[in-house]
Amino acid sequence: MKHTPLIEARSRLQLRLLILLGMLAGLGLPVSAGAAETQAKTATAGTILFLGDSITAAGGYVRSIEAELAKQSPPWKVINHGQSSETLSNLSEEYHPGRRPCLFTRLDKELADAKPNWVVACYGINDGIYHPFSDERFAAYQAGVATLIKKVHAAGARLVFLTAPPFAKPGPEFPQGTRAVDVAKLLAKANADAAAEADKDPRKFGYTSPYAYYDQVMAHYATWLLTLNDRDDVHVIDLRTPMLARSKETHGGDPIHPNQVGHEVMAKAFLQQWLLICGQAAK
Repeated sequence: MKHTPLIEARSRLQLRLLILLGMLAGLGLPVSAGAAETQAKTATAGTILFLGDSITAAGGYVRSIEAELAKQSPPWKVINHGQSSETLSNLSEEYHPGRRPCLFTRLDKELADAKPNWVVACYGINDGIYHPFSDERFAAYQAGVATLIKKVHAAGARLVFLTAPPFAKPGPEFPQGTRAVDVAKLLAKANADAAAEADKDPRKFGYTSPYAYYDQVMAHYATWLLTLNDRDDVHVIDLRTPMLARSKETHGGDPIHPNQVGHEVMAKAFLQQWLLICGQAAK
């Protein structure tokens, strides 16, 4: 395209105006109303990077959160980079199609690219790899949590963990009237028996053939994660409890992935705590 002298002159004038506006702003002097309006439209409160497995990758609860935070002035920039099948524990079932990805193969790049002020992480449902509870698998999850804390803080960001949603298939019920102490014994025996089966057949359990009481494993993980709340600049939001209260609504036939109602419950639980967390961080 051929530039006429008039177009070139206009371009030079626009460039000079942009430079002048930048100098005035740098000196703390008022700029034009139009420039101020443009700055107001582009300003954000900060960037929130959401990380997680397929539940986060589905995006339902993140979109609801983003819609609410967009109403704030200034709004938050929300980035959802959840990835299907991902873990913090770096564990995988024997029959999973390809080894489950681990967050730490991509985390450094995610933090460098997004430069978030906050990271929100929702993991756990895959970290027990649908097996009975074991100290070794739990330790791998705990180590992953510790690594994530270290890396996020090293990047200059703050961190919020979300407890994993329940595994919405609670397992065979015990006879009505069974005492809590006896339920605990029966669950311990079921776990020990299943662990012995897994030792004999490594392909016994996984996402298509989960341990019958896998939600008890998730309960153990969530209970521990909540002990980290408000420690070492880490915040933990409990998604599990409000979802259990509406367990007949939050999942359809898939016990792993929440439905639309489940995502709405997740978003509401987050938003109820978010302003409080931001207020604590500002102190």
